[in-house]
Amino acid sequence: MSDSADIAVGATGRTGTKAITPAYRKLVVASSLGSVIEHYDFFIYAFTAPVVFDRFFFPKMDSTASMLAVYATFAVGFVARPLGGMVFGHYGDRLGRKAMLTITFVLMGVASFLIGCLPSYDSIGLLAPIALVALRFVQGFAFGGEYMNAVSLTLENAPSARRGFFASFVNASGPIGVILASGFIALLGFVSSPHDFVQWVWRLPFVLSLVLVVLGTYIRLQVDESTLFKATQAVAGPPRAPLLEVVRSWKASVLFGCLANMVHSTFQYMSTVFVLGYAVKTLGMAQSNVTFGAMLANVLEMGMVPLIAGYSDRFGRRPFMALGILLAAGWYPIYFQLVATKDPTLLIIGLVISIGIIHALMFAPEAAFTAELFSTEVRVSGSSLGKQMGIILGGGIAPLVGLALMGSSGSFSSVILYFEAIAVCALLGILFAPESAKKAL
Repeated sequence: MSDSADIAVGATGRTGTKAITPAYRKLVVASSLGSVIEHYDFFIYAFTAPVVFDRFFFPKMDSTASMLAVYATFAVGFVARPLGGMVFGHYGDRLGRKAMLTITFVLMGVASFLIGCLPSYDSIGLLAPIALVALRFVQGFAFGGEYMNAVSLTLENAPSARRGFFASFVNASGPIGVILASGFIALLGFVSSPHDFVQWVWRLPFVLSLVLVVLGTYIRLQVDESTLFKATQAVAGPPRAPLLEVVRSWKASVLFGCLANMVHSTFQYMSTVFVLGYAVKTLGMAQSNVTFGAMLANVLEMGMVPLIAGYSDRFGRRPFMALGILLAAGWYPIYFQLVATKDPTLLIIGLVISIGIIHALMFAPEAAFTAELFSTEVRVSGSSLGKQMGIILGGGIAPLVGLALMGSSGSFSSVILYFEAIAVCALLGILFAPESAKKAL
């Protein structure tokens, strides 16, 4: 699409003073609620797998090998995310954002429900881990296609001077899903015995997904399509191969989006999922301490994300993301020292600082930053490819890499150096990326 078409849309009312209509509020709520439920589905797996799935699905392996298998199944969901981003990004740019959101939402919820129904390895043998991997793949495929469709739908209907603020609601709602997941699992761990939790209680959060799917699908069907997308279609028609156009003409933008998402997701999943497994399995700490800390951290991040994103509309996306990367690089050695103390209070404080403040600085402007790197006709395809490649190279393999680097030494040094290298690359990417806060869509 030409720049003139985008400007024409802006001239018809997409200004910083554009009124926030009830229909737009409903759209923001629908996009955000979907993100809540999909994050809930994704993170109940993240919080349950390191504690339960090694013995439940991989009992024939020794302790280290079974945990590696658990983290490998966790990574499978991330491997599927770029594929989901490409498929649903293609159709999101051709057919519209709204329909893709409904399809991905149903896929995620049904896969989560079925994970909660799986028999153990002792019951059906190898079919159990095979089914787990397949359903985990479906989860990742759906999650990869959902995010940038939701961000684009919100961003393209927002007042231009507040794009970062409103797009961040998709990110800010993610912590709500994490809060629900961690809070529910912490509660179940508190009211049930460790034996009952491992045997059957862990299934309850997964089964609940089916109820949430029905609620979320109904709400998402009520929203309208992106006005900017419809205007683009009216002027230029649907692109034939948006992903091919991205690969041909938007390589730098894909790289910038990849690096931005790689660093924040590595920091997030290493700080939570990897630490959860290490604290419970190696240090012998109570699972509820880590999940409670994660819940508090996400409560803080939920409020910090729209606040920081609102300021990014005024001062730019890059300064906040760069600050977050620098703080993360300096904080990581301190954080792992807190974990090593085995003190539950220090661990909870470390989680709150890591996720509630430092990760929020990187994460808050990311939604708008990634989407604004691309023009409307390829926005979902391009931003999905950049984001999901960054997620798989970052958070998707972070717990697995962390465990492999640490090995039996018990030293965090190699894990810290691994993150520092990612932080340096991402900081360079942010510094070279264009500032998009004031850019016309």
